[in-house]
Amino acid sequence: MELPPAWQRPDPLRGLEAVPWNDLSDGRGSARGIGELLRGVVDEDLALRAASLATLVERLLPEDTVSEASAFAVPFLAELGANYKVAPDVRDRLIFLLAALGLAGCGFTEDGKRTWRRWNAVGRELPRLSPDWITQTRYAVAKAAPKVFESLATAEVACVVALATAVPEVVPKQTARVVWGIAQGDGHHSSAVLVDAAAVAHHLVQGEESDHWALAATARGYPDLVRAYEDDEYPPHQPGAVTMALMGYRLAFLAAYGGKGQPED
Repeated sequence: MELPPAWQRPDPLRGLEAVPWNDLSDGRGSARGIGELLRGVVDEDLALRAASLATLVERLLPEDTVSEASAFAVPFLAELGANYKVAPDVRDRLIFLLAALGLAGCGFTEDGKRTWRRWNAVGRELPRLSPDWITQTRYAVAKAAPKVFESLATAEVACVVALATAVPEVVPKQTARVVWGIAQGDGHHSSAVLVDAAAVAHHLVQGEESDHWALAATARGYPDLVRAYEDDEYPPHQPGAVTMALMGYRLAFLAAYGGKGQPED
């Protein structure tokens, strides 16, 4: 019997030693040690995996900020997320990290300062100084994400829904059908929160308008989302599709890991 695609993938960390991490920046200094952290997340020792994963998230996405190291790490995160030989708890969390990198609202500049995503009054994104790690990291995520979608083609899991909200433009038809099925409540083990997250992903994949009413309907029943939307916590003039994606990511994360923001009765 032929193995599923995710079991057929080659070593997810091939080429890791060729990346000059010591010469790259994580925004607060040298990216030294990122390679070891990536190796650590696939270690047999559970404690080492957990510690490596937590540190990797903090190094690659501190306070929603991406860096040179973030962009260079994306291909490895995607390979790890597409490989069933990686422990499921680690694999899913890495896919969430991949999605979060694609949605990052801030980037480090060469001098270690931060630059944010901003838009003009008509919703056009304002340019940023080079190197623009926000754009480069998002491009890297969009380029690498199809590997994850292909390998987890029929998996009804929250991390795939989160990735679909982050880069809906590259979601393949098979994944879109799975997301639609979850949104319709077809998944036998799908929670109400995951159903709502999948509905957001489907909305974005279909390119539907993300106006005030769509955003209000998405946030309804989730106090944290309502508060963020009504209190203008999002940047001024941010396009509705970007806000919708951020909402969908938060819902998918809640579906996977719980916490505040569960639907009210």
